[in-house]
Amino acid sequence: MKSLLALSLTCLSLACASSAALAQKTWKVGSAAQPGSVLITFVDETAQKIGEGTKGEVKAERLFIGSEQEATQQVVRGRIEIGSISYTGTSGLVPEAAVLNMPYVWNSTAEKDFVTDKFALPVLRKIYDSKGLVLLGLGEVGWNDVVCKKACLTPDSVKGMKVRIAPSPASKMFWTSLNANGVQMPLSELFPALQSGLVDAADLPFPYYVTTPAAQSAPHYVLTQHLHHGSVIVANKAAWETLTPAQKQVVQASMPDVVRMRKAVADELVSKMDEFKKKGGFVHELTAAQRAEWRKLVQPNQEALIKDMGPGAPELWAAIQKGKAEYAASGGK
Repeated sequence: MKSLLALSLTCLSLACASSAALAQKTWKVGSAAQPGSVLITFVDETAQKIGEGTKGEVKAERLFIGSEQEATQQVVRGRIEIGSISYTGTSGLVPEAAVLNMPYVWNSTAEKDFVTDKFALPVLRKIYDSKGLVLLGLGEVGWNDVVCKKACLTPDSVKGMKVRIAPSPASKMFWTSLNANGVQMPLSELFPALQSGLVDAADLPFPYYVTTPAAQSAPHYVLTQHLHHGSVIVANKAAWETLTPAQKQVVQASMPDVVRMRKAVADELVSKMDEFKKKGGFVHELTAAQRAEWRKLVQPNQEALIKDMGPGAPELWAAIQKGKAEYAASGGK
């Protein structure tokens, strides 16, 4: 009898342990962020908060995925549960995302933040949801600038140049407007392409650029600030629905504070640029007049691009224009 009771208790204990093991979820958080950048800190911080907040019920682990297009596909297919991915990286599946990094749509950082958070975000949530993705939060990568093997300070200097076009309508429009010789390729192919001479220029955000081989192959960083390179944190909708309401609340609360992230990226930019220049790199400042030379070639093509950016693009563009008008009316406050 005692043996039978002991066996029953043992089985019950094993069943409980098995049940607990089954209840625990291990989620992958895909990101192309490189070590040495503040961007990776926020991804790791998010993963840690998810695990701690759910008391281990949902264990989150960062997974490096060099191609953001691949990361997007893995999230939507449910192979990984969360992705921290740039607008450009998701634009293959969600072309409307590229509206937010339309070249020369923003007049200032303050305007961008105001309009994105208050006017664009609600529309973005609907668009991503229609693609099977839950938009959990916004991230920050920084302004995109032009990087070259030589000092390319004017639009004329890139005319006919072999350049990398990112897999997004906004990137194609930018380089085509400048009459560059574009070669479309994913981010993972850019670095060997620069080293081999397949391309001689590209555009990248500095916090990411400086952690990659591009900083050596194309050491001239030109502050065109032609587009802002934001990001989203998205979850697979089916995986999201497996969470309890309490777990959803924790995961949502674990997302990075975008205001804090923007400040961290801006602060890092100053020190990283100084360090880059000390190592022999070049950071080329542009005057407002010089930047206007780039803008005047690109801006006229914005409206035409909206028509090719997916069914949600006109609504998102209208929301952005409304936000820009309100920002201007408020005196930039």
